[in-house]
Amino acid sequence: MKIKDLMSDEAKTNMLSYAGAGCIIVLFYLLVSHLPVLGNGIKIIWDALSPFIYGFIFAFLVKPFRVLMEEKWLKKKDWSFKKKRLLATIFAMTVFILILVAFVAVLLPQLVSSITSFVKSFSTYLENFEKLLNPDNASSPQMAELITAINSGLNSALSSISDWLTGASGGIQKILSAGMSFVKGTFNFLIGIIAAAYMLYDEEKFKHTFKKLFYGILPQKGADWIVYVYHLNKVAFNAFIFGKLIDSLIIGILCYICVALMKMPYPVLIAVVVGVTNVIPVFGPFIGAIPCLIILVVIDPWSALKFLIFIFILQQFDGNLLGPKILGGSLGLPTLWIMFAIIVGGSLFGIPGMVVGVPIFSVLYTLIRDWINASLKKKEIKME
Repeated sequence: MKIKDLMSDEAKTNMLSYAGAGCIIVLFYLLVSHLPVLGNGIKIIWDALSPFIYGFIFAFLVKPFRVLMEEKWLKKKDWSFKKKRLLATIFAMTVFILILVAFVAVLLPQLVSSITSFVKSFSTYLENFEKLLNPDNASSPQMAELITAINSGLNSALSSISDWLTGASGGIQKILSAGMSFVKGTFNFLIGIIAAAYMLYDEEKFKHTFKKLFYGILPQKGADWIVYVYHLNKVAFNAFIFGKLIDSLIIGILCYICVALMKMPYPVLIAVVVGVTNVIPVFGPFIGAIPCLIILVVIDPWSALKFLIFIFILQQFDGNLLGPKILGGSLGLPTLWIMFAIIVGGSLFGIPGMVVGVPIFSVLYTLIRDWINASLKKKEIKME
């Protein structure tokens, strides 16, 4: 008689559960311990496919305009499908390009003007800041000691920055590398726009090709699972990305109005930084506040203090009122897991990883939850 025949069904189930749990723990450990290797591998694939990835992202963002024209404005037109699709695609891409042109023509000059003005006046700001941090101007010995400690910390920070800039593999080399990356990124961006137009026009053809591929090489259950995962990603990214973009736009406008009313310097620059970084969940407002605070501390420490208080109030408003109103429960993730997704995504891919990590982890969370619920149902175990 074999050993497995002597074991009860419950013992067999427990053994399989323990073995499965052990495998999951080992795989998780290997994944965490090899995150840099995994990140580098994905980065290589990203660099090779980036024009098409940009095209997919642009098509994803612009598709609502195509759907609007195709299903609302051209619905009653007695035209062929190809003609409607062509006109709707041209309309959607034109809106996208006009938005980019409007950004460059309206917002970018103001940003450049603010940065140029700050750079020209930097020496004056620095002189005033140095006078403020002169121990001889302190009103008490305790204040003089505090100013001396601040000066020591600033000198140490400046020395570190100087070493980084002049190091063999430091800032200068990284700045040149960033310049080359910018040129390459611009080229990929333009190719992405062209790819987006093709994806919008032949969307059904692309979907049919991939479904045919999956159902041709995989069992039906596997292909059905991939289609289900695609649907989950589509819902998660639609709900999160569009909701977060609207939320960040509102936050950027509110920031500009409030900063301008408080008569702080460079309101456009500050509002753009705060609005753009607000796309990052949880940590976004604070990440955007850091460079703004550095600028304001040099110009006017009192304005920096007011801005710090204002950012805290704005973050509370966004986190407790505006964000939940726009996003609702679209993610289906507890706050702890959202923070986990941001940290892991950021460690792998930087800022972009912090943004897309949340909807991706939301999909993983849903898949794992469904698998656990199905497993419990199969075992006829009810968990409250």
